[in-house]
Amino acid sequence: MILEKYADKTFVPTESDLNNLNIIRTFLSEESISFSEDENVCGLFRFNDMNGNAIELRYVNSYFFPMDNSKRFGESRKGVEHDYFYNISRYNADHNIRVIWVFDFEMSQVNDEVSYWVGDKGYHRQWEVIKNTIRTATGRIKHRFRGGDFVIGEVDNKQLRSFLNTNCFYGYRSATINLGLFLKKDKYGFKKGDLMMVLTFGFNFYGNKKRQDDPFIEIIRASTRIGCQVIGGMSKLLKYFCLNYPTIEVGSGSGKHTIKVNELKFYCDASHNDGRGMSNSALAFHFDDWGYGFMNRYTEDVDESGLKGKKGEIFHRKPHYHKQIMKLIGEGKIISIANAGTSVYSITRDELLERFLSH
Repeated sequence: MILEKYADKTFVPTESDLNNLNIIRTFLSEESISFSEDENVCGLFRFNDMNGNAIELRYVNSYFFPMDNSKRFGESRKGVEHDYFYNISRYNADHNIRVIWVFDFEMSQVNDEVSYWVGDKGYHRQWEVIKNTIRTATGRIKHRFRGGDFVIGEVDNKQLRSFLNTNCFYGYRSATINLGLFLKKDKYGFKKGDLMMVLTFGFNFYGNKKRQDDPFIEIIRASTRIGCQVIGGMSKLLKYFCLNYPTIEVGSGSGKHTIKVNELKFYCDASHNDGRGMSNSALAFHFDDWGYGFMNRYTEDVDESGLKGKKGEIFHRKPHYHKQIMKLIGEGKIISIANAGTSVYSITRDELLERFLSH
């Protein structure tokens, strides 16, 4: 039985929550997506994907659902278990129901460094990407392309940063190899040479700590321009990578070295994306694991022995400040927020090449 609330507490939405829920309702209505809302669980929207499969869109007030730290800090730090959201997603996935989580801080997230076509300031990237995910799932993407519409090229770092900070949920992250799909000719109002999709590759330092003799390569970012879908785009980019990059150079200076590309891993954000498509599609990646995770959020401005943050700011692990973070969690100045975790998929280069070259 998956509990929808904890510790006999009843969720009462704040004014901000009510505003966010109205934004969600307005978006679904404008996209002509028929939906229902659960009568007992606030923020639970139900609708179907383009194939008639069930989707749950679940809005979360992160301050009401902090991760439980009561064992260490007492009842004042009580919250949901680390696997709370993970369990709901796994339970639903087992019953062929996709869950898309929408946390309050994702709807309020704003960044200014974006591509020219969406303006310069106040862009809610994470919410825009979530909306695009819903459009894709429900068949409401406006512009559909095929792999043959593009040429492949390497993407320079400046263009990559702008593209990812506009179209990728987690924004820019550096990589070793950055490949993109560029339009061959004008189409749907887009211009010849426009970048429409990227796939980036690099070395996963932490994941390879125990695999120094046979390291894997991570697909670091996979992102398509918002409002667009490229059918066969990922296959086209993966084929190009496998054929043209049997090895990659990682590191710099005296630490620079060559790694043979034997295996690729893709880490799927299970809070927003349906990773099952990686194994059920023509790519046929192998499912490896699905583990839960968490983030941290400042509940007030903090300046603690080198650790600085603003109220509401989200951050991931900071190993160098572990002691300060634990202290501030105990004081309630930081809360940890669990999520649905990460599903991991892998495939060998040889498997991909055999598949690509046999067609």
